[in-house]
Amino acid sequence: MMEYDRARLKQTARQAMRGQRPHPMLITLLFTVLANIGSQVVARILGFASGSASVGSLFVQAMYQYDSPVEAFQYALLALGPGRITMVMAVSFISGIIASLWSGLLQVGYCNFCLEMARGRRPQTGALFSAFPQWLGVIGTQFLLGLFVGLWVLLFAVAEVIVIGVAALVFSEVEVLMILVVIVSYIAMFVGIFWAILRYSLVNFLIADQGLTGMDALRESKRLMEGNVGRLFVLHLSFIGWYLVEYAIIMAGLIIASIAFGSALAFGSSNAVVAGSLLGFFAVFIAALIGTSIFNLWLAPYITASQGLFYDWARGGDLPSPGSFGGPGGWKQPGPQNYDYSWSSGPTSGTGIGPGPRDGGPSPDGPAPRPPPPPKDDPWN
Repeated sequence: MMEYDRARLKQTARQAMRGQRPHPMLITLLFTVLANIGSQVVARILGFASGSASVGSLFVQAMYQYDSPVEAFQYALLALGPGRITMVMAVSFISGIIASLWSGLLQVGYCNFCLEMARGRRPQTGALFSAFPQWLGVIGTQFLLGLFVGLWVLLFAVAEVIVIGVAALVFSEVEVLMILVVIVSYIAMFVGIFWAILRYSLVNFLIADQGLTGMDALRESKRLMEGNVGRLFVLHLSFIGWYLVEYAIIMAGLIIASIAFGSALAFGSSNAVVAGSLLGFFAVFIAALIGTSIFNLWLAPYITASQGLFYDWARGGDLPSPGSFGGPGGWKQPGPQNYDYSWSSGPTSGTGIGPGPRDGGPSPDGPAPRPPPPPKDDPWN
């Protein structure tokens, strides 16, 4: 296995994105639209069948009338009966599960696209639908994944409640110690939840790349992540600067819109001025949201491709060579890469063979060439 190099891994992902056609931003947009449309279709069909739309409108009217969620729910319960309310709640729960499974099916295809892109294979749009032939196994795996992660979250939440209860009894007279224990326990709970999520974070790549489903995919993800949870956590953490850029864009739009709105009110108080300034406020703020959404279309494949290369590294593979994706002159077909792995459940499984060392010695016609600059991580690293 090659030595882990986060900067080189992310640089390879960016190079792959520059050479990919169709552009990964377009594929990300298509993936997002399909996931949302599918979820909305399921919600509308089940909502129409159960009559949840009429129940929702009745609840909204009751909220306007009573201005209290509890009283509004009591009114809806008396007007429709407990049976109807229970059926609507059950349908909404089932609708949410179906929508999440549909999104999970597309997520596997999206991971497949980003993984193939990161390997320099120029996948096409059809890669998004690569998980559909084995949809039953994929949906079953997604269900098991949600179940296991949910059980871990429940376990850490119960432990948190117990710790807080014990702290309240033991340190009831020492408020500072009780607050300290609560803060530490909350941090421990979130660390445990992240640990549980990261253990299964390679499941989608294993489905897309190896065709593993069910418990095989979950076990193999846990095996590959042994000793690597911290590395993957730091990899995700290294993208935090981009999220701060998004936050700065939204806050800048909000501040600019607020200043413009306040200035407009300062120079006039007529209804037309107020309406126009309010419209401008929302226009600037929505423009900031649209800007961050477009930015996310670039960030999502960058993160997913980086995680796909992490998956390749965890399985013993090597990264594509620096020249595989070409430069400003356009795409160059990558050299031969070895991604054929042998998988088993034994302790020595998951090894791969990289392309091997390259000759970097001096040239007989002159001095040794200057070594290339080290790969750069994101600007703030």
